[in-house]
Amino acid sequence: MKQTRLKGAERRTRFLDAAAEIVVEDGVSAVTMDGVAARCGVAKSLGYRYFKDRDDLLGALFDREMQAYVDHARENMKPDARLEDWIRGGCRQWFRLADEQGQLFTRLAGDNGPLASRARAAQRATAQGWAAGLQSAYRLPQRQAEHMAWFIVSGAAGILSARNGEDDEALIETLVVSVVAACEALRAKYAPPRTKNIA
Repeated sequence: MKQTRLKGAERRTRFLDAAAEIVVEDGVSAVTMDGVAARCGVAKSLGYRYFKDRDDLLGALFDREMQAYVDHARENMKPDARLEDWIRGGCRQWFRLADEQGQLFTRLAGDNGPLASRARAAQRATAQGWAAGLQSAYRLPQRQAEHMAWFIVSGAAGILSARNGEDDEALIETLVVSVVAACEALRAKYAPPRTKNIA
């Protein structure tokens, strides 16, 4: 990158963008403060104005990308959407990110190094959100809702591996049909019976 005078927020964004490029090209472990500064065309010391160290930089990059995913989901899904619509929307967003950003999102989320605890915390938060929705939609007990939520989170991540670029919608429908059938079976087995209102 060519060196130019930038405001603080712009410079910070430039550092994050440079780190993202390195992650896509060579993986999370290849990111260094030296490498990011060199890519930005500035002295290494400038990076420490915005980030404590390499792990802080990577954490900020992870948070930015995760927030973009969450924001997109909120903007494109109605709060009262059905479970299957949320799964379809989430998978389509997952695929869109993979297409637009190459390996960035999957490499950040799948890191076993400095981002591992952050990625696991994000997975837990996502699973808790799904579990709450399953409890509401299918009246599942908390533990069964949590089990199913982890199945959804793992399945949604796993379909990237099964993707061949030709049948994305069929792949998404396979996951949706599987999840809905499983939720209905769990409801039949575990949900408390509905009580009748006596007037």
